[in-house]
Formats: sequence, structure tokens, C-alpha cells
Amino acid sequence: MALSKPLRALDAGDVAVDEGALEAGQQRLGTLVTHLVDAGHPVVVLGGGHEVAFGTYSGLERTRAVRAGGRLGVLNLDAHFDLRDDVRPSSGTPFLQMSRSEARHGRDLNYAVLGISQASSTQALFRTAETLGVRNLPDTECGVLDLARVEAFVDAFLDSCDLVHLTIDLDVLPAAVAPGVSAPAAYGVPMEVVERVCARVAGSGKLVVCDVAELNPEFDVDTRTARAAARLVHRIATGWA
Repeated sequence: MALSKPLRALDAGDVAVDEGALEAGQQRLGTLVTHLVDAGHPVVVLGGGHEVAFGTYSGLERTRAVRAGGRLGVLNLDAHFDLRDDVRPSSGTPFLQMSRSEARHGRDLNYAVLGISQASSTQALFRTAETLGVRNLPDTECGVLDLARVEAFVDAFLDSCDLVHLTIDLDVLPAAVAPGVSAPAAYGVPMEVVERVCARVAGSGKLVVCDVAELNPEFDVDTRTARAAARLVHRIATGWA
């Protein structure tokens, strides 16, 4: 596909979490996201663990578009729900935190997950997801031959919101493609499908922020995971352009 102009990106800097002060780091990330989105910039947040998703959301819910009544939807490409009810926030809690924050504003969290691994998710988490009305499509229904089903799932989600927060946990990909994560997938969603979803969401005109999380260079093999992440970011940026 030929581009009419070269892609350009601005590095807005790093948000470091010092001495375990996760919540403070999330708030700093949120402040930066609010500023960039309100200035009209598409934003990609690079993790870090998936706890970055709550930091991103913390910024989005303060943007002018959301405060003016724009319907926010969160689409998570992930093998896990990350709805754990833990005492301390972590990479397993961000979407339950979002749900509770939305409830404080009198709203329900519009949250959908593509790529759920039933083998890696407890019955308690499935019950929590059901209680919260979380739509999900399991990894076993996200193969290359399932593209029509995947696209219908994504399109139904896009129809339900005005603004999209796309968040990608790289463990949604098969371990052979993304070994550099904390929980490599025994099954996973093929790269071709994940890339198609990213292009579809970016091309919808509704995407405002994307997270790419859970890359751990210490676990990576031949920089496979980093290359996969870079390709997805490029696909999203191309769709925005």
C-alpha cells in the first residue's frame, strides 16, 4: 500500500515508576495522555506491564471529548480479562479499576476482549466478566479461517462507541511470535488476525489511544516480540494516516 506522505512520530518521553509507586506513575501517564489527546494527537503508549492501560484510561476519562459525552469503548486484545480484584493494583487489575471508575461517574464500562484463553482464565474471572457485561471472543474462534466472525465482533464493538481505547497485551499472540512476555501463549491469536483487527480499528476514525504492553526484552528471543510489536504499531499508525 503506497502512502501519500511519510509517517512521523513524536517521542513524548518516559513515565518511570519509582519504588513501587504504581498509582502515582499511572496518574502521571494519564496527565500526559489527556494533554496529547486534547491537543489532537493520536497516542501510542508502550509498556511496561498491562497496568499502563489504567494510566491511559485515567487520562482519557478527563479529555474534553469524554467529558462532553463521547461514548468511550475499551477493546483489549489479550489472553486474559485482567479483572482481578486484588488489594494492590497490578497488571491483572486495570479493567476492574476502569469499571469501578466508570461506575463512580454513573456509567458502565464498555469493555470487550478478543483472544481470551479459557485455559488461562479462572471461572471467577469469567463470572466477573459476565456480571460486568464484558463481551469476549475466545482465541479458539480467532483463527485465520474465522476472520468474518472476528470482524463482526470488532464492528459490533465499534458501533457501540464514539471513542476507542485499543489496548494490546502481546501475550495474545502465539508464543512462537511473541516469546518475550510473562505468560507466552500455548495457542494464541495469529499475527495475521491481530494485524487485521488493528487496521480495522485504526481505520474506523474512532481510535484515540493505543497501548502495547507486556514486552519484556529479558525474555525475548531474537527480538521476535519487539519486531511483532513494532509491526502492529506501524499498522496502527498507517491506519491513522
